[in-house]
Amino acid sequence: MGLSIVASAPGRCGIIGNPSDIYGGRVLSCTIPARATCRLTLDVEEQLPSDLLLWHAATARYPINRSARVEWSTDVPRSSGLSGSTAILAATLACVLSVHGQEPDLESPKGLADFAELLGNTERNEAHIPGGFQDAYVIVHGGLQLMNFAGKHPVVPGPNATLTALESPLPFLLVTTGVERLSGSVHGPMAKRWMDGERLVVDSMSTITKLADVGVEAIRKQDWALLGKAMDENYRLIADLGGSGEAIDTLIAHCKRHGALGAKLAGAGLGGTVIALTEDPDGLEASLRNDGYSRFLRPAIGPGVRYESEP
Repeated sequence: MGLSIVASAPGRCGIIGNPSDIYGGRVLSCTIPARATCRLTLDVEEQLPSDLLLWHAATARYPINRSARVEWSTDVPRSSGLSGSTAILAATLACVLSVHGQEPDLESPKGLADFAELLGNTERNEAHIPGGFQDAYVIVHGGLQLMNFAGKHPVVPGPNATLTALESPLPFLLVTTGVERLSGSVHGPMAKRWMDGERLVVDSMSTITKLADVGVEAIRKQDWALLGKAMDENYRLIADLGGSGEAIDTLIAHCKRHGALGAKLAGAGLGGTVIALTEDPDGLEASLRNDGYSRFLRPAIGPGVRYESEP
């Protein structure tokens, strides 16, 4: 029987402020109850995933020179804007580091930030997936987090982010459109426009950053009307930049028609998932099921990356 290491990591949803994290902004994000798990077993008959991109990324700097069986499972909807690939990579990287005797410190703020930076760096430079900085940070830390990415840049990692954990009711419903897309197809072109100094993109990201502050204040006061207004504005700004899409626009219109106080993208655009603010998530879900939608989740303050005990 080979040595087995098991780790898991959650998906995440952006509540407000995304995607300003890529541009040195601030984002409020939360975990979702869906998790990805990696089981790495050594010294057994080799069995690797059919898609080797994330495995090769995790082992590029930390090679595994023993026969290995890699088993992945996930409840995070595929290519849905909920950071499913980052969650798989986080769990896999944790297992690989453990093999090397370099388990990340998942207890201290510095240890968590260092692992988040390693995870994000690995995703960008080894897997060549240009996701946002928020993905790695909230997946590693877990919970409901206001994240400040001052000093970061689309191609310059910059300093570690600073985080403020919040406790709050979460009157939200996540709804996937069923349209799969890769985050790089959204982030890449917009980042180039920002780096080229396009005034509309630069000004919009500055405003979206400020909306994160409005959203945090609204959550602290449980002022859901204010939060809904800020979420709607976040959505409008991204839509004006071409970062939405027909499936998202249609779903948001349905959410608003059924009484949502606000709705926006939970991650990257052109498909993916909408986060709707509603004080009646059960009622909204029932109405949206009648409209033909079938995949729903609720944000939940849960743990970040963690090692799991053997069953």
